[in-house]
Amino acid sequence: NFESSEEEIKFIEKYKITPLFITHENYPKRLLNCYDSPALLYYRGNANLNTSKIISVVGTRNNSDYGKQVCEKFIDELQSENILVVSGLAFGIDTIAHKAALKNNLQTIAVLAHGLDRIYPLQNKTLAKQITAQGGLLTDFISNTNPDKQNFPKRNRIVAGMCDAVIVMESSKKGGSLITAELG
Repeated sequence: NFESSEEEIKFIEKYKITPLFITHENYPKRLLNCYDSPALLYYRGNANLNTSKIISVVGTRNNSDYGKQVCEKFIDELQSENILVVSGLAFGIDTIAHKAALKNNLQTIAVLAHGLDRIYPLQNKTLAKQITAQGGLLTDFISNTNPDKQNFPKRNRIVAGMCDAVIVMESSKKGGSLITAELG
């Protein structure tokens, strides 16, 4: 469909989004080790997606105070390591990890389960702007893709696949963060 392709190109140009084909020099090289590497990613930001040290920090949306403290302290300890912190912009541990990275002047990437034309959850819109300025937003979904349930496991494979280690801060026995860790 040429019309929708042209609309997507206009959207990419308007919002200064970088399309990263699997052969692009800035495509996250660690993702190439995944059997289902996305052929195309959409990226808005300034972080090096191939920096020498990348970790993913994931966990429950319903974190405890202890989980929050551990997450913040863990990322605080990474400040001198110049590590890129990756997470999924969800409520709970993801949000805490992104905020702690920003606070400690570490770059952070939010991997989204929808297109770059929206932010989910909407309450993280300001945080997403901060992340874009000190890291970036990354997705394999075109614009106008909703954050539907089936998109989150697809997002999680990128969260796990682009890093050196997946750190699960806090999770229920069947939480999505454990699925992400199994992928990593």
